[in-house]
Amino acid sequence: MNIRHGTLVQLDYKLHGPDGELVDASEPGEPMEYLHGHGEVPEALERALEGLEVGARKRIELGPGEAYGRHDPEAIVAVPRDAFPPDREIVPGDTVAVQVQDDEGRDLPGESIDMRVVEISPDAIVLDANHPLAGRSVAFEVAIIGVRMLDEDEIAARSAEEDEEQ
Repeated sequence: MNIRHGTLVQLDYKLHGPDGELVDASEPGEPMEYLHGHGEVPEALERALEGLEVGARKRIELGPGEAYGRHDPEAIVAVPRDAFPPDREIVPGDTVAVQVQDDEGRDLPGESIDMRVVEISPDAIVLDANHPLAGRSVAFEVAIIGVRMLDEDEIAARSAEEDEEQ
């Protein structure tokens, strides 16, 4: 069976950053699984996988912004240092959950966004909501392990699981 809209795809992958360094990979015996055509992986990656079948291997190079979006300078913010507990040790590279607020500055219950600590000064902590690979070229090495069509009930159940996780 070929990869097409509505198929559940299992694949082993290695993700390489712009300098060729290994950034991420599936664990041996634990392939990544996604529902093709439902936005679970970058659209450019889905297009490159379309039509492949079990046993296929492919290197997929995605240009700046195709995998993790464009780098958005507005996603970088300076937060007053006193917004964090004084005893909390924070270092550049850490990821912190930041409470999302509405346009009037009220907290939205249960809504947070992970942001990466970029810089720390005595007065402020600079946070970046961009994915670390946003705006950069990447390459995926993939091996297709499984492809099967899901029925409508399975797709609905999977969508419900995704909604609960978010």
